[in-house]
Amino acid sequence: SHFSEDGRVFNASFFDSESSMVRFLEWYSTNALQPGSQYHSCLVDAISGREGSVLPTSETLLFGHGQQVLHDTRFGEYHLGMAVRYSKATFRSAEMEAEARKVACSPDFEEQIAQTMHDSGVSFFGRLVMARGPLTWLTASRYGSLYDAHRGSELNRRMFAAQMSRWFSEYKSIYGTASRLLEL
Repeated sequence: SHFSEDGRVFNASFFDSESSMVRFLEWYSTNALQPGSQYHSCLVDAISGREGSVLPTSETLLFGHGQQVLHDTRFGEYHLGMAVRYSKATFRSAEMEAEARKVACSPDFEEQIAQTMHDSGVSFFGRLVMARGPLTWLTASRYGSLYDAHRGSELNRRMFAAQMSRWFSEYKSIYGTASRLLEL
């Protein structure tokens, strides 16, 4: 579970198939979102004392799902307080997606990100890039803190401004700070 900057609790999940996603959402709704369910108290405890925070419902739960892993450089263990930027990118065309796949999923591209983060003192723990149907990617970029997530995101925006404006017709992000970790 994560907190967004405006206090919303959300969960981000990545799935191998539509049926896996549906099964997870059914499980999560039954076992975590319903009052009295097995993991409900974890969510209640997570928002305790946070002004304006409300528990999500199965209809308002923010999540991302991907259908194909394109690139994964995440490393290290998740820990409380770690921040993740989840982004959904919509491509201008199939040609732009093909170009981005060659460039943004390459070791050189990742090395440029990692080196820039290191040189700038940003605590960065890699990223996951997934395709979510035609012309849409979902990414999760891991940072040591929310402050680092914003600094790292700004560095990436400046570094790749030309590519991003060329490739994407839309690019939306949500930042979250890990509040609860649940391993199943």
